Amino acid sequence: MPADWRQLHDEALEIIAAAEEAEVRLRVVGGAGVRLHCAEPAETLAGLSREAKDIDFIVLKEDRKAMRRLLEDRGYLVDRDLLVAMEGRRYSFSHPTSAIELDVFVERLEFNHTIEVRSRLDRHPVTISLEDLLMQKLQIVHLTANDLVDISVLLATHRVVEGPGTSEELSSDYIAGLLGKDWGFHHTATRNLARMGDGDDTGVDLGSERNQVVKERSNQLLDAIGRTPKSLGWRLRAKVGERVQWWEDVDEREVTY
Repeated sequence: MPADWRQLHDEALEIIAAAEEAEVRLRVVGGAGVRLHCAEPAETLAGLSREAKDIDFIVLKEDRKAMRRLLEDRGYLVDRDLLVAMEGRRYSFSHPTSAIELDVFVERLEFNHTIEVRSRLDRHPVTISLEDLLMQKLQIVHLTANDLVDISVLLATHRVVEGPGTSEELSSDYIAGLLGKDWGFHHTATRNLARMGDGDDTGVDLGSERNQVVKERSNQLLDAIGRTPKSLGWRLRAKVGERVQWWEDVDEREVTY
């Protein structure tokens, strides 16, 4: 029987605590990261039928061996075929008794677009930073219903601010600066934010007040992104536009997080 969200929640926190004790720099990413980071995650996401799946983590390159030893000591079995195929850039583990599955990425999230998180793991003690949680959803070219729920909940429960902000605020400066260097990522993310800002075809209903907040914060981010200077590489790639595919393809296993 698949694990429920309470099991995943408790296991994620126990693994993070064990990693901290072992001095392994490990953080939760993906949908589990959104649920752990957001205020009122269980009530809001459960009400939107956001299913519990597995737990995704990210680890620093130099901590990979210690991470694997830590998880195997907890009874997890590593997927050796995936490890070989991904050349040490990604790990997958499963537990034979709890049925909990884990995916562990190394230093960066590589999907339709790439997000480097190595220098930002200290922004939050359990998950990657709030901005990176949002960006790993906004980088998806073809959003699923779960992705739309995650983006909506992140925006509904956290203020958008200029400057660095706190660990519980979304820094528009960071997001706009990141997208100002990469036209492809910018194109995907702004299309998704425009969809959230319109709000009519997301299929996510948080109630009229929160729905309006999601629209306002999406448009606030779009405004900041639009005002931010773009790099030379961004401007050159913009001239090519959609004539050339601007995202990386990922297989079904890689996109599931």
